[in-house]
Amino acid sequence: MVTLEQQLSRLDLNLLVSLSVLIKEKNVTRAAQTLYLSQPAMSRTLGRLRDLFDDPLFYRESNGLVPTQKALDLQAPLEELLRNAQHLIAQTAFSPQSCDQTFVVSLPPLMSGFLSVPLAAALSRQAPKASLVEFPVGKDAVAQLVSRDVDFSIHINAPENTEEFPFEKLGSIYPVFYVAKGHPLAFKVDVTLEDCLNYRFVDMSLDIRSSLGLSNPVDNHLAKLGIERDVMFKSGQLLTLVEVMDNSDTVMVSSDKLLDMANLKERLVPVFAMDDKPEFGVDIYLIEHKRTASSAAHQWLRELIITTLRDKVFAQ
Repeated sequence: MVTLEQQLSRLDLNLLVSLSVLIKEKNVTRAAQTLYLSQPAMSRTLGRLRDLFDDPLFYRESNGLVPTQKALDLQAPLEELLRNAQHLIAQTAFSPQSCDQTFVVSLPPLMSGFLSVPLAAALSRQAPKASLVEFPVGKDAVAQLVSRDVDFSIHINAPENTEEFPFEKLGSIYPVFYVAKGHPLAFKVDVTLEDCLNYRFVDMSLDIRSSLGLSNPVDNHLAKLGIERDVMFKSGQLLTLVEVMDNSDTVMVSSDKLLDMANLKERLVPVFAMDDKPEFGVDIYLIEHKRTASSAAHQWLRELIITTLRDKVFAQ
């Protein structure tokens, strides 16, 4: 009788990893780039997979590869198998000092400086071989987690499916209106919301590739009054917005934490804060996918994010 181990002894686990990536990417070139392989090597791997499963697995069309029904049927058990393999490997002792993993975290652009800077510093101290990549946040945080674009998402919206997407509240922020040092409102006492709305605004784009934006509690409040801000310039770059403010009488709405960023205290003046009503507060959440719950490296990073941001940044 042939044992399970004997049956599997000739199976290359890398083939299953390649199949998982091919199903996700639906493109040989992108799959090869993801696995750091040449395109010919990935094409040969696809040939071996077809022999292994006795199925074409993919058909070529003008926009890429289209999975066969066999490939689609394999996707769910394949992901489960790879998760179990990852869990098996993760059982070994984890050491931040020897961790050389690259972690990807998405967060809103106007929060980048005061969140990613202390987090990167903490990672550098505790895991000197690890790397951190900041990814532009999407309006739908869980979509980025499902697509594996990111390992964690720092977002203002908590997920509805808490079983698949565990989350932790990091803290809260509230909106503040800022102007440049030479702006007329910088010299005015007791600035009101109406004073701010007399001027045009600059605004941070959520993603320069789209027109999406995060829900702003200020705009939600104004919409109920039939008012909207007059936005004259949008950019995905905070320093570009500040440059525009330096050269125009514009206003920017951002977080109360904005001035924690280096050099901005010398360039911006907070003139009006909306900290008097709970509905203007914005909660910040750390969201992950359940697939990383058994990863020692990811759970270590999760605790590092919570400790660094909740206990140090939001506690101030």
